[in-house]
Amino acid sequence: MNDEKTVLIAEPMENIASQLGPFLTTREFTTIQVRTLKETLLTLQTQRVHVLVLDADLLQEDCGFISIIKGMEPELPIIISAETNTPEFEAKVRQERIFYYHIKSFGTQELEMAISNALNKSFH
Repeated sequence: MNDEKTVLIAEPMENIASQLGPFLTTREFTTIQVRTLKETLLTLQTQRVHVLVLDADLLQEDCGFISIIKGMEPELPIIISAETNTPEFEAKVRQERIFYYHIKSFGTQELEMAISNALNKSFH
């Protein structure tokens, strides 16, 4: 069995990826970085991904993209990382059965725990 764990980080800038770099490297997770929704879909079609960290800025308040991903990979844990929290947006993304909703101002420790938990879930 291949134990390699892959985290796909989709964000317009590399802020999340750079903050998570040491955490992901220490745990020997493979990281794939993409900047657009189109690149995200293409990557999911061609590579095995165990967790998707998706910057809310890419969604632009439209959660339909999450439905598309869930249609392709129903069991893929999706972590949404948002700059600020609005109850309306949070409610919309939670309806899409995401794994975790992260607010960036809370820091990376919660995001790291969410990724670890999602990877443990996807391997069981």
